[in-house]
Amino acid sequence: MMLIQSVRKSSGRAICFALVWMLFAQAAVTLSAQDSSTPENEPAENATGEMVGEETVDLDEINALPELDQDKLPEAAQDIQINQRTGYTVDLDSFFYDENNHHVPLKRYFSEGQPVMLSFNYSNCPKLCSVQLENMILALRDVDFKVGDDFQMVSISIDPLEQSSRAFETKEKYTKLYNKPGTEDGFHFMTGNRDEIEFMAEECGFGYKYVPEQKLYSHLPVFILLSPEGKIVRYIHGLDYDPVTIERALIEAAEGKIGSPINRISYGLGCFLFDESTGQYTFQVMALMRIGGALTVIALVGALVPYWFFKRGNKTQDKSQDKGNMAAATQS
Repeated sequence: MMLIQSVRKSSGRAICFALVWMLFAQAAVTLSAQDSSTPENEPAENATGEMVGEETVDLDEINALPELDQDKLPEAAQDIQINQRTGYTVDLDSFFYDENNHHVPLKRYFSEGQPVMLSFNYSNCPKLCSVQLENMILALRDVDFKVGDDFQMVSISIDPLEQSSRAFETKEKYTKLYNKPGTEDGFHFMTGNRDEIEFMAEECGFGYKYVPEQKLYSHLPVFILLSPEGKIVRYIHGLDYDPVTIERALIEAAEGKIGSPINRISYGLGCFLFDESTGQYTFQVMALMRIGGALTVIALVGALVPYWFFKRGNKTQDKSQDKGNMAAATQS
């Protein structure tokens, strides 16, 4: 009887648990609706834009302008758009020189079954590349995943004149900034000839140009996340990087194969959806309800299975006692 009472209490708790989850999901829907509203005078964040004073310049809108408007831009800013090729699998057979002057295929860094964070920079860049790489490295220090252990970081120089010795110095600079011993083998700073650089840039939709008057390369700051098979999964624009967004993007690029069990479950259930307007991942209320429903089922099964077995055992015991009583009655 005490076991039955205990099972009944467990069932009651499971039902209460389900009701709490339903209320929590309803509250999440309300909060989500409130968060989606933006005050009229408050500018929304744009991950693909750069802040100029209090205004946001949307790089995607600039890229979509007709040729006439493109001509009105400064020469250095023309024809350097990012042609996002999300879902496209790039050709990884191109060869580049690593920082130790070894001629290696790019696919070498995709052989560990890890996602790759790819960028196009060059060591003699006056400012932009340094700010881009430094900000990303600082953000990665706050990410649970480690370069080398969980993903690879590859930077291809867009300057065909850059030497491997210069790339080696650049790698030392950023591995020291990352400041996590044992991760050096996860950083790769590549150089190559003009044809290979242009081919890989085109594969990734990365536009850039050389400006002879200023003796520099003009390009936009962007990191490209690729799956272990070389499929483009996500573009991370701009110079401001949120560690939480990066971590979720890495999980997505790894197709849910890295991270804690909770992270893998959240990926499998589609808990987070990338919002192009904000450049961040948003939690999906429907996924929350799916999780709540799954947990409710588990709780109910956990509470009812012992009851079923106990009830079945009692029936078997009662049948045995009845047979015993009938046998005793027959003998008497």
